[in-house]
Amino acid sequence: MAGRKPKGPPPMPPPLRGIVLDGANVIATSRAFPIERLDLVTTWCHEWRPDLPVMVFVDRATAVRCKPPAQAILRARCTDVTPGRARYVVCPLDEPADEHVLRHASANNSLVVSNDRYFDFDDLRQNVITVQFTLAGNQLQIYDEATWFRSPGSAERVPMAVLRELGRPSAGP
Repeated sequence: MAGRKPKGPPPMPPPLRGIVLDGANVIATSRAFPIERLDLVTTWCHEWRPDLPVMVFVDRATAVRCKPPAQAILRARCTDVTPGRARYVVCPLDEPADEHVLRHASANNSLVVSNDRYFDFDDLRQNVITVQFTLAGNQLQIYDEATWFRSPGSAERVPMAVLRELGRPSAGP
């Protein structure tokens, strides 16, 4: 057909520099064993891309719904700054974690692990890449494709295999 331009390769997102876990979303998928659920997802993050730092955001409302032993663990993890471990943040009272998750992910080119699509934050999710998951018992399944919200109202699917290699340090000879 005349006038039609050949379609080129799909655009590539920028290299990943971190992973952000929407901890409130992970906990909300089931109130049972919140720390174990967070540990499953953070373990996946470290195995999938051991070179990337992991940040976990939990809103205070979710944290206080956890049983006291889990609350104590969350408090301890917020103060643990050991290199190589996930960093935890409990967001201030009356502030949902969503805005903090999206701002941090955008500022740090981080992959967001969450089942939330952040429809209430269309502008904040611009250029953010999210991947969804299923978590049943101790079985975690990460979706094969992530969603890159390129601009408000526009999104691209990106294979996780492609994201895994973006910005990855090259192996030596």
